[in-house]
Amino acid sequence: MNSFDAPARMPRLAYVYHPLSFAPLSIRDAAAGVCELVWIVDTSDPDAASMQRLLRRLGTVIDANGRSVGEVASEVRTLGVDGVVSLHDADLVWTARLAEALDLPFHSVDTAVKLTDKHAQRSAFAAAGLIVPQFRVIPPDAEAAEVTRAGTGFAYPAVLKPREGQSSRDTLPIASLQELEATVAELRSRQESREEYILESFVPDPSSPLGGEGFAPFVSVESVVEHGRVTHAAISSRTPFRWPFRETGYCTPTAIEPDLQREILRVAGVAARALGITIGCLHTEIKLTDEGPVVIEVNGRPGGGMSEMLERATGGFSILRTALRLAVGDPVELDGPVPTDRIGYLLYVFPATDVEWIDTVDGLSDLSAVNGVDEIVLVRGPGQHIDWREGSEAHVFHMTGTVGDFDELRDLIASTTTLVHIDGHDGDEQSSPQLTETQD
Repeated sequence: MNSFDAPARMPRLAYVYHPLSFAPLSIRDAAAGVCELVWIVDTSDPDAASMQRLLRRLGTVIDANGRSVGEVASEVRTLGVDGVVSLHDADLVWTARLAEALDLPFHSVDTAVKLTDKHAQRSAFAAAGLIVPQFRVIPPDAEAAEVTRAGTGFAYPAVLKPREGQSSRDTLPIASLQELEATVAELRSRQESREEYILESFVPDPSSPLGGEGFAPFVSVESVVEHGRVTHAAISSRTPFRWPFRETGYCTPTAIEPDLQREILRVAGVAARALGITIGCLHTEIKLTDEGPVVIEVNGRPGGGMSEMLERATGGFSILRTALRLAVGDPVELDGPVPTDRIGYLLYVFPATDVEWIDTVDGLSDLSAVNGVDEIVLVRGPGQHIDWREGSEAHVFHMTGTVGDFDELRDLIASTTTLVHIDGHDGDEQSSPQLTETQD
């Protein structure tokens, strides 16, 4: 290139932004040297609208509020965009339609539906020969008699969950038909608009600790799909769940023995291909059983907190950056799993009992001084309401960092209850906040 040649233009990526997905500054950092960002924002969401000023500092902003996919596509097209991506479940189908209108790579509309609809996803798994629990749909307009018909003859114990949902929100154990009837009635009584639910048989726990000593029989797999080729970046172990099915934390690499790891990765690949996925980063949740790994669900985006955790454990690999590179056609050619030299973790900490209001949080400064703790984020402090039905999102604080081995991690997990004390109460009214400590 001589001195008169113009530098190559950075690829432009249309990023469909949602405030519950990755933070704008994290996306900006991951995009550095990869692409320029064009933010597509639906300002009918107040939380998204409040981020407009920041997003305009980080790239061009297109407001999708009240506009059709075709109208948004027309404006995007004028900007010469090279790729489209969404990393939030609720936006995948809309983004698939946008990518189709622009003739750009993304999940097909059919695949996006399967990634966000648990019934469609399980049907695809069954057709691919994967182990699938028995399941039935409870429509949003189902009255009591129809709920009874759906639950009659079902194999209990079972699990009831929203057909479209995440973070274990309103995911509940069901022991009998009578409990199903009562639970659906209770859920309907507090919903502004009725949801559709999936009733599925409970996947039994294994007879031995397949997840590793002190870990749940449950893992997640971060995968990269490029031109239809499925490779895997990492397997993450899970710490024991909080009732009913709330996730309490992850760590990578996994504590699972190598032969089982290979089978987990094989099953994750079969699941991805069953959904017709040809591009993108996936977060696949798998339960370990005596009969083999059972895919619980595949999410069409990286797992929450996984990118930062994997980056710590590997010394630099970013699954978020990888997702952006794939979207603009930058060759990734991953040969995984990615090597690690530390154990990265993300832990969610709940009150000892399921209280409704947080009164005091004491001991966070002591916990922050423990070796291996990088960051503690207080999510619900004194005087704030907490509802276990929100699933894993209903935690008091979360913490991240790295440790050298699994014994060190087990000791650290124990420290979250021996060093930190969380008190609260039930009732309709909050008490006077008694903030003894916080940790930014």
